[in-house]
Amino acid sequence: MIHIVLLTHTGMGSAYMDVLQHIFGTVPVAVESLEISADESPELGRQRLWRLVERLSESDAMLILNDLYGATPANLIPAILPDGQVAAISGLSLPMLLRALSRRGDGLAAARDGALEGGVQGVVDILAQRVSQRSS
Repeated sequence: MIHIVLLTHTGMGSAYMDVLQHIFGTVPVAVESLEISADESPELGRQRLWRLVERLSESDAMLILNDLYGATPANLIPAILPDGQVAAISGLSLPMLLRALSRRGDGLAAARDGALEGGVQGVVDILAQRVSQRSS
């Protein structure tokens, strides 16, 4: 099973969990939020993240989706993680999360690649898109 962890600043992860609840009627299995508050020590945040990683069995994997590269939550991700068992991407968006969810049945690499594709393809200039649709 591919576990998806939303590693975010306070409030963001729970907001995404609420949206998943709205879309699916329930939060999908093996999706959880780990929010890091402004007053939390980096060591405590790192320990909380590592406890999630340690829960993985040999047949499990984890995709960490982070809100902002270079900020405290992203900096908690250790440089060395179980090889081939954990992937981490920043720039969390709803299209990224939904694409990762739709591809996680195909393995960690597919979920990671899906998240990256969703993040890129989910950025659209709405008005330019509408103009091009009208001219087609």
